[in-house]
Amino acid sequence: MCGRFSVYIDDLELMNRFPNHDVAPFQAMKITNFSPTMVMPVIIESQVVNMKWGLIPSWSRNKSFANKLINARGETLLEKYSFKNLVNTQRCIVPSNGFYEWDTVSKLPYFVQPTDGSLMNFCGLHTLWMDENRQPVNTFTIITTKSNKIMSKIHNRMPVILEKGSEEKWLNRSNNFAVVQNLIKPVGNASISITPIDKVG
Repeated sequence: MCGRFSVYIDDLELMNRFPNHDVAPFQAMKITNFSPTMVMPVIIESQVVNMKWGLIPSWSRNKSFANKLINARGETLLEKYSFKNLVNTQRCIVPSNGFYEWDTVSKLPYFVQPTDGSLMNFCGLHTLWMDENRQPVNTFTIITTKSNKIMSKIHNRMPVILEKGSEEKWLNRSNNFAVVQNLIKPVGNASISITPIDKVG
């Protein structure tokens, strides 16, 4: 799973990876401990939109879903009512420089980041929900998959991390889910490093 991550991103790398997007909103976004229900810029096909972490389905009567749907299992996206209608056209990318995970046995926290210190882009889904005052609220969830070998030492799940160059394919709404489904997989073992930390935040 993914319950906390860092949004401390190099602006120049972000601009190079997303040359067709206005990434200015990220310049003021330097949070090392981003948690559910917080708001951050999220990348969709043609723009950058501020969204709240924790997907609230458009049909939901209240915001209680938000804390329940911070993650979406990649293996069951087409089976879940909350996600199956989003996979074709409501895909997004959640930029990060690394995420936190707690060892399922020791309960100690670790920071997982790219071995080369580059950008870590999570696959996500997003939707628009109208609150009780009929005000629009954009929300997102991060897709997860089974852990790769190195990650499995501490946890059996991890976020889906896009390989460099796959961003446009994932965001392009002309690609239905069948075209991009192969991107939902564990990242290569050599791509990430895991560092124990004293505490998060």
